[in-house]
Amino acid sequence: MPVTTAYDCEPNAKRLKLEEDVKEHAVQAVPAPAQAKPNVFVDLIKPKDKATTAGKDTATVRTASPKIPPRNHTPPTLPSSATRPISPPPVAAATKAAVNPDVPVPLMPRKLNKEPAAFTKRVTLLKALHGYMKPQNDKLLKAVKPEIKALHLTPNQLNKLAVDEEEKIATSNPSVYENILKQRLVKLKAMTPELWVKERREATTKQSGEPAKKPPPKRVDTGLTPKEEVTFLSMLKCPQDGLDAHGYVTKLPASADLAETHLALEAAAGWEQCDRCNTRFQVFPERREEDGMFTTGGECKYHWGKRVFPKKARGAPPEPTRLTCCNAEVGSPGCVTHETHVYNVKNSKRLSLIMPFIETPENSKVTEHSAVCFDCEMGYTTNGLEMLRLTVISWPQHKPLVDVLVRPLGHLLDVNTRFSGITMDQFVNAKPYDPANPKPVRKDLRIVESPYVARDLFLSHVSPLTPVVGHALENDLNTIRLIHPNIIDTVLLFPTRQGLPFRHGLRKLAKDHLAEDIQQGGAAGHDSYEDARTTGELVRFKIKEKWQLMKLEGWEIRDDGVHPPMPAEAPPKQAPSAPSMIPEARMAVLEGTPAVKRKMDDDDAGDELPLNKQEEE
Repeated sequence: MPVTTAYDCEPNAKRLKLEEDVKEHAVQAVPAPAQAKPNVFVDLIKPKDKATTAGKDTATVRTASPKIPPRNHTPPTLPSSATRPISPPPVAAATKAAVNPDVPVPLMPRKLNKEPAAFTKRVTLLKALHGYMKPQNDKLLKAVKPEIKALHLTPNQLNKLAVDEEEKIATSNPSVYENILKQRLVKLKAMTPELWVKERREATTKQSGEPAKKPPPKRVDTGLTPKEEVTFLSMLKCPQDGLDAHGYVTKLPASADLAETHLALEAAAGWEQCDRCNTRFQVFPERREEDGMFTTGGECKYHWGKRVFPKKARGAPPEPTRLTCCNAEVGSPGCVTHETHVYNVKNSKRLSLIMPFIETPENSKVTEHSAVCFDCEMGYTTNGLEMLRLTVISWPQHKPLVDVLVRPLGHLLDVNTRFSGITMDQFVNAKPYDPANPKPVRKDLRIVESPYVARDLFLSHVSPLTPVVGHALENDLNTIRLIHPNIIDTVLLFPTRQGLPFRHGLRKLAKDHLAEDIQQGGAAGHDSYEDARTTGELVRFKIKEKWQLMKLEGWEIRDDGVHPPMPAEAPPKQAPSAPSMIPEARMAVLEGTPAVKRKMDDDDAGDELPLNKQEEE
């Protein structure tokens, strides 16, 4: 008995109907011979061979085969599928059909499973809510700015807004429904047009699905003028003594030390330790001839998070130390993979061999009462960790002075996006820096050709007397190879209880003292302008804190200096000397002839008077 296929189970009439439909569609799809398109490969899918369609219906194959034009025919433009960007996908394909917002909405409360109040009471409160919203909405039509006028709602949209808000209050707080709604009515009655515009903007942003616009951070009020704040910085200047032990470079390396370091590097032959996974690997300043690689050791698997030490509980077994990136235990396999290993150079002598240190030169163009705050973002190269972005702002105004990308001296291994905030696409496609137009634009950063050029841009705004503000300044100053005598470092202004080398992170300091959430980009990385501005505000917070106490004690800021309090009364011109605590020895002064010594002849002589005494008597 022959085996029947699945197709044999279908009715013959249905099978014939399907074949006729296929033929009909194939005939309709046949293009005119004059308009036939060439069989060109424009995508990842190649055109099928005729041999692969031999098993198909002959009529379909005959009608679907286009006529190939001659070679000298101009090929048509590529279809949109081959020219459009692959990632991200087109927005139109992802968007859903929008709900018609003009559906009539009656001004009546929606039916709920559990009514918070009587229906008549709900109707009364809803109409009152709508009545207070209507004047606020009508004021938007009188606005001058078109973006504010566009926030005006139609009568039907206003009905929907009132009904939605009443329903939200009724479902979220049914027990205190009337109280909350009455409080809302009082707030609407006293609301200014600015607050209504703010509410409408937030609601529009939330409805569109876009992230809410972050409000600008508040500035610290120190009670001083900008000039007085710069003058007060002299009280916060970090002393240079003892900073060498914690990574700060305070003097130029000696030539003998540099020569010894150079010999040691030649003996090491490029072997380094990975800054992420501690693997030993070899680095080549130029590509290796055998395979064109910059490093050995293959891929790097590592954890980018910090260690979190568990709290010790009495009587409980100790818990393992975990990492913030994936909550895995310390010592577990890495959760992130990178193509190559990377390393970091912290020794000042090795850094000086890559790019020499210099001391801040004199600069007569810098104004006297000025200060700067700066931050660098770094990435990994064949020379270690190098500067990829330099941001300099004025202090305390926070006006951008320099904000450029920097082409490193070594070959780039990793832009370190999670911490630098720089993407490879942004770095590769950056436009060259134009000295004729130095004004920085944060959304269109320009690139300079070397760290030397970036350092010169920084030095054009500072002199040896200019206060330089930053967080963990030893990293930034070592990156641009600069020794500056006047620094204000927030790591030293806000020390930990243990002291150096332990330190508070910038994010924690901003949260504790400024109530700001910074560095929230996650994998998108940090923003050097945000870090520099936050550091400047932390210094202003410290000035406010210190000046309030000093002002109560009578300190004054005048004559470009900070002066201690003067006593209430002027001291006397010549203060009397204090009496001695040791009594003075008095000695008799001998005048005239000395007295005759008494000589005792016998025992009775003691009863007789001296001769001179007898004559007087």
